[in-house]
Amino acid sequence: MQHRSTILLVTGASGFLGRAVMERFSAEHRVIGVGFRHAQEGVRSVDIRDGRAFRNVLEEVRPDTVIHCAAYRDPDFCEREQEEARRLNVAPVRTLVDTLPAESRLVFISTDYVFDGNQPPYREADERRPINVYGQSKVEAEDLARERASSLIVRIPLLMGYGPSFEESGFIAKTAQVIAGREPAELDNRTMRFPTDIRDVAEVVYFLLHRNAAGVYHYAGPRGQTQYRWALELADIMGVDASPLCPVTMPPARIAARPADSQLAMEKIRELGFDRSTDFKEVAGWVLAMQS
Repeated sequence: MQHRSTILLVTGASGFLGRAVMERFSAEHRVIGVGFRHAQEGVRSVDIRDGRAFRNVLEEVRPDTVIHCAAYRDPDFCEREQEEARRLNVAPVRTLVDTLPAESRLVFISTDYVFDGNQPPYREADERRPINVYGQSKVEAEDLARERASSLIVRIPLLMGYGPSFEESGFIAKTAQVIAGREPAELDNRTMRFPTDIRDVAEVVYFLLHRNAAGVYHYAGPRGQTQYRWALELADIMGVDASPLCPVTMPPARIAARPADSQLAMEKIRELGFDRSTDFKEVAGWVLAMQS
């Protein structure tokens, strides 16, 4: 991958991960971000669900690399709105594959939810068996991306970090709000979660692109625990009594099924030389400090 003359286009640039990717690459490359509902200054407002509008942008910008972060990530929303989920999670990848010239690179951000969660840890070549529409939409999009031999697919799990505001800071903010409420709350103590720093994911993409890597790679945070166990750890960091929190192995029914443990094996990226991994405590401290 070339350096300063390279033009990168980032979709979902105003979102949780897209903002981190923009920040990581902008110092060395010309980066153009596209967003829609939450597009901010410096990010072009484009509805990439509109194939013609997205194609026009791609033909105008002629990016050397597209890092495709945009997606609906709420499994329950995807289960309720299956057609709409595919409009954003699948259709834009078809536009990218059909429009980008052969020499352009495509980076597709995928998910651990392509696996059923029954036989972790999962390696890149393991059979994909999604158990919800969100995971299935990502499988379909991966298959489209694979039509380009140079495509890079990065599968990641639950993200953590600081967003446009504290309230939009994902897993940590939502959990902190439950803790701060000091009201009785039932938290899942069955499903394993591997929260992963958005800055680490941006660094992974940077690392892989600058080594001209292609194919599928896995990356995840260093530790896995249940929602309840993460909440206990966060309560300790916050200095708040965690006694109102109640562990349950049968959490309230949700619209979409979740894999019990979709841990991603990372031997492949470790063998390539990437060893950065930011622990939950450090990320939680950063997010909470940004709130104050």
